[in-house]
Amino acid sequence: MKSFIKNIDERNISTIRKVCTVMYFINILVLSIILVYRQFVLHQNIDEFTDIANLLVFNVAVAISAILYLGGITFPKIRLRTVFLIYGIFVIVGFLFTLIKYNVLLDQPLSVNAALEKLFIVIVICGLFILVYALFAYFGYRNIEKKI
Repeated sequence: MKSFIKNIDERNISTIRKVCTVMYFINILVLSIILVYRQFVLHQNIDEFTDIANLLVFNVAVAISAILYLGGITFPKIRLRTVFLIYGIFVIVGFLFTLIKYNVLLDQPLSVNAALEKLFIVIVICGLFILVYALFAYFGYRNIEKKI
């Protein structure tokens, strides 16, 4: 085993990282498709696939946080305008998905008040994610600066 590890050079490591990255994204995409299929095509109760949804959200949240903290994206490269743009896109996509989910896929039209409540939930959740990601990016930048 040790001789195998000694024979791995930078090119091999780069190839392994590329393959693992592609497989990770394929895995996340397939899990997302499975969730949508089970909820909207099979009409399964949400309790039957909450574990997959929690695993998917946890996995993506940790991956993004780790990339930001370990220096995949450094803090000075993140502009405030970009953060607000990403936040706005998250809110719009989340709210549109919520509207489509209830009005089209579940055929449970939302009243204006219910839609506003869902919008508020999306705004808060997206804001928390952006705040956590900004903190990880900032502390990751400080960590890199300390090492230099």
